[in-house]
Amino acid sequence: MTTQAQSTVLTVHIPLRWGDMDAYGHVNNVTLLQILEEARIAVFGAPPSSGKGSALALIPLFSELEEGTQALVAENHIKYRAQLEYRGEPVRIEVRLTAVTPATVTVTYEVFDPVTGTHCVSGSTVLAFYHSTHQRLTRLTKEQRDLLAEYTA
Repeated sequence: MTTQAQSTVLTVHIPLRWGDMDAYGHVNNVTLLQILEEARIAVFGAPPSSGKGSALALIPLFSELEEGTQALVAENHIKYRAQLEYRGEPVRIEVRLTAVTPATVTVTYEVFDPVTGTHCVSGSTVLAFYHSTHQRLTRLTKEQRDLLAEYTA
């Protein structure tokens, strides 16, 4: 997986697995949500609840969260624009932060065929933050929102 940042667009390349393919030779529609998740992890690093560090994160938000805070998927939207054929090459995904509120972050994705460049999928995820110790939703701090504002489209 490789990553590259350009202004508000973060470009990541996510490898495909043989098992991502369906019987028609296309990347399975459900698997595409997992690919978007991998793109999100490439941007923010491993989720804080995983116990893994976020040293490779393009945006170190997760390492800035208070211990016990979990980043939860509140919403997922996906639009299939063209079939994404399995080609054995990493898929290019353009990731943008399109909205940051005190309690949520909206991440959008554009997925492109690695060979033809065809725009195959558009998607978005809304992340909310939950503090497991306090058993309630939590808000991002001003410093965390300022960090994200540098990347918000």
